[in-house]
Amino acid sequence: MLKRKFDYLDAIAPAPQSAARQRPDLHVANDHDAPASSPARTLQSEIGRVFAQESKWSVRRTVALGVVFHLGVFCALGLAAGGALSQFPHH
Repeated sequence: MLKRKFDYLDAIAPAPQSAARQRPDLHVANDHDAPASSPARTLQSEIGRVFAQESKWSVRRTVALGVVFHLGVFCALGLAAGGALSQFPHH
């Protein structure tokens, strides 16, 4: 029985000997491993850095925006609950 994914793939289409020797050893990531740096992640961090520099966005502004957003959500929920309660007949 084939125990590893590589064994299964090699049984379907055997890899050339040069590719078999270049296969990396797999291990569980730990604190000493560097994170993968893909072009998309690099672009995302650069765009974030540019927007942070241009708008001078602060933690205080982020917290204030979060408070306003949650107040809006809670007001909408309160209005919806009030509308739902008004549908029940009062005896």
